[in-house]
Amino acid sequence: MNHIAIIGFMGSGKTRVGKRLSQELGIPFVDVDKAITKKMKLTVKEIFQRFGEPFYRALETMEIKGLLEDEERKVVSLGAGLPLQEQNQKLIPQLGTVVYIKGSEATLLKRLEGTNNPLLEGENPEEKVKKLLKQRDPVYRKFADIIVETGIMPFEDFVKQILSEIDAYEKNS
Repeated sequence: MNHIAIIGFMGSGKTRVGKRLSQELGIPFVDVDKAITKKMKLTVKEIFQRFGEPFYRALETMEIKGLLEDEERKVVSLGAGLPLQEQNQKLIPQLGTVVYIKGSEATLLKRLEGTNNPLLEGENPEEKVKKLLKQRDPVYRKFADIIVETGIMPFEDFVKQILSEIDAYEKNS
């Protein structure tokens, strides 16, 4: 299946960009985190608290496997931690074109200010973001067919850039 999978750090804009790409391309949008929370009738934070992170990661894997069986092309926003899981690393390339929305530390910190993310609780947000970026950036790069930097151009131009890069990548694949 040739979905368009969007990966990136929390606060990078995966959901906003994904929704817009799906509108522009006339195909459905799926946010893996939202699909899980809808099925579980709990927030991500509540799932983490009640069942732990490994349980949540298993739910992500089940969602990805379901998408691989789905015949209809979609734009898919993957959770920020999903690519780090070994069981998902074999599945991500099978989804289709992978777009990594990369944000600078400053852009991400600004966007994450005041959010309720369980991974940022109890620590200095700047230190935590720096640490997670260092850990996650190489993993995201490994899977990315396309890398685009967020926070440096207006949203509409950013979406046009991504659409253009997807078109060029898929024509040459």
